[in-house]
Amino acid sequence: MLDLIFPEACSVCDTPVSDKYPVCDSCTSEVKFVSDYSSCDRCGTPFGFFSGDSQGAADTAPPPAASGHLCGRCLRGGFSFDRARSVVIYEGMMRDMIHEFKYRGRLGLEGFLVSLMIERFPYPRDVFNVVVPVPMHITKLREREYNQSAVLAYGLARSLGVECGLRALRKIRDTRPQFELGNEEERRRNVRGAFSAAFPGAFKDKSVLLVDDVFTTGSTSDECSREILKSGAARVTVFTLSRAKGI
Repeated sequence: MLDLIFPEACSVCDTPVSDKYPVCDSCTSEVKFVSDYSSCDRCGTPFGFFSGDSQGAADTAPPPAASGHLCGRCLRGGFSFDRARSVVIYEGMMRDMIHEFKYRGRLGLEGFLVSLMIERFPYPRDVFNVVVPVPMHITKLREREYNQSAVLAYGLARSLGVECGLRALRKIRDTRPQFELGNEEERRRNVRGAFSAAFPGAFKDKSVLLVDDVFTTGSTSDECSREILKSGAARVTVFTLSRAKGI
């Protein structure tokens, strides 16, 4: 009854919504899915979408999806993880929504965002032993009071029916936000040595799904994957909610 008198508003445009998620159909229709674009077979970077002006690219019809091709970054040198995939393009409405979820405490968006990850899950569902979020340093966690990547990872792990290793990987050194840094090399240096497994052998022989909210250059995912592998993991696969333009 209260929903009829005071209908929930869309988190993006404030239009009243009656669905179980606080996002209206109009805003949902603006979501651009990475899987609709040809992408790097290793890191999942969508070919063509981020070339040139992003606004112009957004107005261009996506090319047919393809597989078996590598981007320039992966041809120059691989990542520690086996493969990375993302669900949506980090722009426009989705960028604003993720920002609200990440920085402004809009945890009510968790259901909608996790549903996108579940509906577009790109891997076999029975190959992972544990889902691990990219951790936050304790200082930032105390400031924000939650880790958005842990929220996503927990919802995803529950859907997959596997363990969620919320404390299996730690961030042991606080770092500058990656978006403040100007190039890929600075980002790699920024996170080098910043992560550690909770204890030796924490991931022994496990197939790990590493979860984060945004993938840009892959520096954070790569460093986390390196530490997980050092702790005995059989493999690390990355899955992020969104894919941002690399620098």
